[in-house]
Amino acid sequence: MGFTPEQESIVTDFIGEHDIPGAAVAIVRGSEIIAEGGFGVADVSKKAPATAHTIWPICSITKSFTGVSAMQLVESGKLRLDEPVQTYLPGFRLKDQAASRRMTTRMFLRHNSGMGRTGHQDRTREEAVNPYPTRESLIAALDSAELQSAPGEAFSYCNEGFATVGHTIEKVAGVPLEEYFTRNILDPVGMSDTSIDFMDWKNGADRTYAYSRDDAGAFDSGERHGDYIVIHLNDDYQTFLSTGGIVSSVHDLALYQIASMAYEDSPLGLTAGSLDHMQSVQFPFGDTGWGYGLGYWVFWSGSTKVIGHSGGLPGISTYSMMIPSEKTGVVVFTNRGDRKAFFLAEQLMNTVRGQVWRDATSEPLPYKTRYPGPSVNDLAEYTGNYEFRAGTAEVEVGVGGVVIKTPSRLDGPPLSITTTQVGRDSFISLDQGMSIPFVRDASGRVVRFLNGGYSYERV
Repeated sequence: MGFTPEQESIVTDFIGEHDIPGAAVAIVRGSEIIAEGGFGVADVSKKAPATAHTIWPICSITKSFTGVSAMQLVESGKLRLDEPVQTYLPGFRLKDQAASRRMTTRMFLRHNSGMGRTGHQDRTREEAVNPYPTRESLIAALDSAELQSAPGEAFSYCNEGFATVGHTIEKVAGVPLEEYFTRNILDPVGMSDTSIDFMDWKNGADRTYAYSRDDAGAFDSGERHGDYIVIHLNDDYQTFLSTGGIVSSVHDLALYQIASMAYEDSPLGLTAGSLDHMQSVQFPFGDTGWGYGLGYWVFWSGSTKVIGHSGGLPGISTYSMMIPSEKTGVVVFTNRGDRKAFFLAEQLMNTVRGQVWRDATSEPLPYKTRYPGPSVNDLAEYTGNYEFRAGTAEVEVGVGGVVIKTPSRLDGPPLSITTTQVGRDSFISLDQGMSIPFVRDASGRVVRFLNGGYSYERV
């Protein structure tokens, strides 16, 4: 069928308005890819066009691959999600050894282990030589990690936790994770563009570059393509393969979406119950019904469940959005990390099946809560300055929630995040539906909030 004129206009307007060199898009309906292709360029210097088969790092979309692998092992009786991780990895421990014994695979897959981002992945991304060249070395290094919250208490995005699950999978399966992904997901689905080696992206003939415009900081390669800064991403990403290391095309991700929504006979080899389990809320965001599954964000459009996952590295933004009950999906890759592919995916989904949430992505998401609207005095206990690795964030009183003004976590401009309070110490952003919990100490004082897995410590 190809893209409609409206869809082409939406994509070209988006990349033009947001100064994005190139994007690749695929749309799924039923069991077919009904449209796929590239817009703009993947390589500014050579003016090489983006295509449906151009290779991108898919970043955290990878997490659903890890969820699928875990559920395959659950179905085969080799893994129990609620068994302590130490059952499978006896050497796993954090600084708090008692808490370490309570942590389970499910907690890591739904991001509520209490670890959050421990800093180990940041070192891998930012240092010239990977300080954790093997998964065993990463697990051993976690013994210095401190908890952000008690296990099971709060949502905090945790790449190190997904890396731990990846190592668990290969130990339980008895084969390297690279081989497991290839044999049990990529080959059965027919994902011939896809690789489990980050270098296959860098060495690819049809590949995108990662771009920034203003200040890329430590990720500035020194190379320029026209007016764009070429982002440097390290070669060795194998340690964190299970959390964001797969490279692929929108064509292959569309095939993966079809397999993930094929409840009757999925090439992933999972039953409908396991697929639905992954794609259902495992950790709720307040009382909204929105939350996180096992490798998927879970939202609602009225009575219709919408699932998806973002992916981001400096210079790269990706999104996979699906409505399983309608067998409809949209995949979006862009080569600017500070321009969120989520918003383009949402606009395109609107054209395929009707409005998902809103007429314009500048409008707030329509999640609902019965949590009593907080007063200014209620919100005051959260306000103030909070320090994190990229600088100082300021929390102010908003309407029905707090407003967080913070430097970008990666290569983007400062952010202003408007939230609604949806539970005690629980807030959700109005733009993307992300959970931002606040954490108290033993005396009941708010001491930090958690955003994107990072801990923002109150000054």
